[in-house]
Amino acid sequence: MKRLTLLSMAAVAALASEPITIQKITVEADAAKSDVVANELSSSKSTKMSGDTAAILADIPGVSVYNTGSRASLPVIHGMADDRVKIDIDGMTITSACPNHMNPALSYIDTTSIEKIDVMAGITPVSEGGDSIGGTIAVKSKDPLFAQKSGEALINGEVSSFYHSNNQARGVSVSATAANDKISVNYSAYAEKADNYKNGTGAIVKDTLYKQANHSATIAYKIDTDDVVALKIAQSNVDYIGFPNEYMDMLANQSTSGNLSYKGKVGTLLIEANAFRQDTDHYMNKLPSERTGNMPMYTEAEESGLNIKATLPYTQTQTFKFGADYDRYRLNDYWPSPSGTYGGMGPNTFWNINDGQRDRIGLFAEAHSQWSEKFSSVIGVRYDRVSMNTGDVVGYNNNTGAAGMWNDKIDADAFNLLDHKKTDNNYDLTAMTKYEYSNATDLELGIAHKTRSPNMYERFAWAGGYGSNPLASGPIAMDMAMINWFGDGNGYVGNINLKPEVANTISTTISLHDGAEKEWGVKLTPYYTKVKDYIDVNVIGTATAGGYTGIRLLKFVNTDAHLFGADLSGYTTLWDNSDNGKGTIKGTLSYTRGFRDNGGSLYHMMPLHAKVSLDRVSGAWNNGIDIETVDDKESVDTLRKEPLTPGYALVDLRTGYAWSKQFNMDFSITNLFDKSYALPLGGIDVVNYSKTSYTPLQGMGRSFNAALTYKF
Repeated sequence: MKRLTLLSMAAVAALASEPITIQKITVEADAAKSDVVANELSSSKSTKMSGDTAAILADIPGVSVYNTGSRASLPVIHGMADDRVKIDIDGMTITSACPNHMNPALSYIDTTSIEKIDVMAGITPVSEGGDSIGGTIAVKSKDPLFAQKSGEALINGEVSSFYHSNNQARGVSVSATAANDKISVNYSAYAEKADNYKNGTGAIVKDTLYKQANHSATIAYKIDTDDVVALKIAQSNVDYIGFPNEYMDMLANQSTSGNLSYKGKVGTLLIEANAFRQDTDHYMNKLPSERTGNMPMYTEAEESGLNIKATLPYTQTQTFKFGADYDRYRLNDYWPSPSGTYGGMGPNTFWNINDGQRDRIGLFAEAHSQWSEKFSSVIGVRYDRVSMNTGDVVGYNNNTGAAGMWNDKIDADAFNLLDHKKTDNNYDLTAMTKYEYSNATDLELGIAHKTRSPNMYERFAWAGGYGSNPLASGPIAMDMAMINWFGDGNGYVGNINLKPEVANTISTTISLHDGAEKEWGVKLTPYYTKVKDYIDVNVIGTATAGGYTGIRLLKFVNTDAHLFGADLSGYTTLWDNSDNGKGTIKGTLSYTRGFRDNGGSLYHMMPLHAKVSLDRVSGAWNNGIDIETVDDKESVDTLRKEPLTPGYALVDLRTGYAWSKQFNMDFSITNLFDKSYALPLGGIDVVNYSKTSYTPLQGMGRSFNAALTYKF
């Protein structure tokens, strides 16, 4: 079955996942029971066609989304986001190559190319990767298709298109496969374009437009029934994406990747391996149609890696997993002078990161044990060595100026005198258990010790942090404002002495359900995480000069923090008969809070929120209504001047009809009542409002959406 999966921490202990499909975006109670009737989580595949894959994860309990731009969302798991969450795409680690993180990993794959997504919260198996503390999101592309018999040929494909009325969004995807029983060739493409969207009052939210396209080609060879080797070449091209909560926009992002993978058996040993490389060229400036100014910023990145994972069935009740992974990341981040003359941005090229290097090698071992018919466990240990380095830097000019008013030489010289080489030795340990108390009750418990090393910008961004006076220097405040992936309108500087974050998490899950797990189910998952050396900020001060006067200037520092919360989800079948089809109601409720141990809320804690969906499936028809409610956001980070946001409720309607096995159509109305609301995790709007007003970004108003899909 094609599945998008949410794994709670202890669901992994069951040695199975709780799948949700991309094809229908549905949830299944137990992956081991293929006869379980799936319950739709949200609208069908066509209405979820998107180049913003992270956005479709928001329906999963415990997961929310940072709205960092019109098409570059960042998933949040139990209050932790971005680099704290490991993103794996077909075994590839993709690091955001941008000081604003405008090109996160999930932006490189569209939803039409995905077979399944596994979302694993806090208690993540060590075999699913290290160098993260919030969880893992593993994306799997569609498997190669082969003909069933020798001499047969298989040719199939799919064409889809969609339209959203609010922002005139339109897109098309195509996929075609030609194969025999040994060789399979596939080509897939996706393109989308949209204008600025309108909020609930009908006002245009400037700088929310986008245009992008993805292409990929895959050739696979089936060695025998259990052995397949495949090579996938992919290219992503972004023409432009607006970022109303950042001071820059993305005007180009081109990436090319290659991924060679193998999956097969050697005796009883199952081997999964891949080697990959991705090259990225990224360009930021200001979209002339949306705002004024000229500040070219370029980022060039090369990332390559190797992963080997082996699964050994040792006995009928014990399975061992072990392996190694390696990631090599190189980064150059430079900002050419737009004028070539002395001033705040000239005459030199500003080198933000010069030959940045981050290498990680990891080793892991994991034991899956079925101790009795009712009791199982997963225990694993992992070691990661992270080595980082960077070259010397230079500012826009070498003139210290009166009172250090230029982009000052002091910071660059002081940074260059330091030893930039850093090495972290990180250890992870996870232990998960599941006890099937009865055929209607499951109890799960897990603990984890997880570690994450700082990213390039957290350690090596230098302007404003090494002896200058950034408060009185407009150019330095501007440089700091360019280091920001939080959408909060503030400016940041790195800290070369940052320590890795170390998180200790405990979580439990109580599941109640009918014996067959078909008619009803309720699940409650409370969790608590204590983080030592959490990478947070200290306030340097408030800028008093230049175009960024009034913004907060912040430095990354280690502090201790704790996060806690609970996820509640449930479903039940309301009716199931030949006259009215099948009706299902399901709901989720999530609560997350995070605080520094010395006081104050952590940034971007999603307020209490819930969603209820009523679905009806009858013959070729499927219909549904979704009601989402979000509480007032009152727990905010005062260090960043994070704004409060009021609560709101949204109602969506959707319907779909399958004319045949080849053709179906979908229609939906999102934000039915055209509600005006502020996005709790959308940051502040620095394009439509003054940057120092700290006005939260507004969400999209009502939209009529349609989609068509044809399979051949």
